[in-house]
Amino acid sequence: MKNVFILYLKRSFNYTEEINKLEIEKDKIRHIVAICCYKEPIELISTTIQTIAKQTEVHRITLVVSFEEKTPEKNEKCQYLENKFQNIGFERIIFTIHPKNLPNEIPGKCSNSNYGLRMAIKQMNISDDDIHQMKHILVTTCDADSKFPSNYISALTYKYLKENKPALTTIYQSPLFYNWKLDQLSFLTRITALLRSLLMLGALIPFNINTMSIFSYSLALAKKGNFIHPAYQMDDIICLIRWMGVTQQRLKISMIPVPVISGHTSGQTIEIEIIEWARQIRRWTIGAAEVFHYFIIKAKCIPFLTAFSWGLVFIIYYGILLCTAALFNLTSILSMFLLVKNVPITISYLMYVILALQMLTFLFAFIIDGLITHLMKINECIFILRNLFHFILTPFVLLAYSFVELYALHEIVIFGKKVCKHGASTKTNLN
Repeated sequence: MKNVFILYLKRSFNYTEEINKLEIEKDKIRHIVAICCYKEPIELISTTIQTIAKQTEVHRITLVVSFEEKTPEKNEKCQYLENKFQNIGFERIIFTIHPKNLPNEIPGKCSNSNYGLRMAIKQMNISDDDIHQMKHILVTTCDADSKFPSNYISALTYKYLKENKPALTTIYQSPLFYNWKLDQLSFLTRITALLRSLLMLGALIPFNINTMSIFSYSLALAKKGNFIHPAYQMDDIICLIRWMGVTQQRLKISMIPVPVISGHTSGQTIEIEIIEWARQIRRWTIGAAEVFHYFIIKAKCIPFLTAFSWGLVFIIYYGILLCTAALFNLTSILSMFLLVKNVPITISYLMYVILALQMLTFLFAFIIDGLITHLMKINECIFILRNLFHFILTPFVLLAYSFVELYALHEIVIFGKKVCKHGASTKTNLN
């Protein structure tokens, strides 16, 4: 709620005007916005780029659009996007095609981002040894289903300059919300989306756990960390671990005080949407387990207290909060009714208090959603009784989420690396 309050206070803040007042090498700051694409509809990619083209600092942006070699009609898509956006005002537009079957790589966002960023630097004629120049270039990586507010780049620039250009110590994260036709989807998708936004605002950012999907960093940090590991899936957490190793410290996640809309899973029917919902959770869980394996390997290269503190909060968040908390609640309730005899009245009351606190936490997710849709001027049609119905179903959705996570964790324990594959979610209903 504190972070939501910050977003509200900054809603009319003129970042461009404040940047001009700082007079701290503002003219040298440049931006790379990198979009990774695979089989997403061209209309969806175009919608994302349109929001980047509307940035108040668009003239400082080099747009990098990275396709996979296996992308259908990739050349036609590149030509379409170039024709549509070449005269919008970008500093330059770069298209890259990530070759398939490169050694020591797996298909996915990590390998695509890594290749696209390296190729963009070559085309921009940036010297590999010029770290000073790289400190003045900020990279924002995003998916093909993102909607940026027009002041995102100026807010990032202001934040970076205001914090005295912490090029090698800080990664920037804007709060993500999933209100992209969210009112048209099932309770499973909507409740999961609200909880993800709540957890980003209340856990991922303030406890420096990890960035997610759309985040920004200096090119100097990427270069020092040897860019992005191409043999993993989740570029956001992999980058954090990889770069902690080279900087020998826990990286700070600094909140950019402007909200960004990210796409969610979707489907043409309820059945397909549920399948896509479960598939996405499975992919997130396998990716998180794979990342933790990477962390254990790299922990010896990170100072002990740094590795211990980050590893602890990572286990609490992904292992306890997301996976086992709901399952523990279920088994506790069942044991109270079926196994344990003569339960003391104080224990019963304690269980009710814990349940009430949990429901209060869920309530904040719905309050935040109402505030954010108003702040971002998003028109959603959610009747109060439907909202109440979703609120009551929240613990059950979290329980279903936990069961999918439990299944996915056993899957990776049994089958290992072979299940660590990238399976892009369906986004056809976002247009």
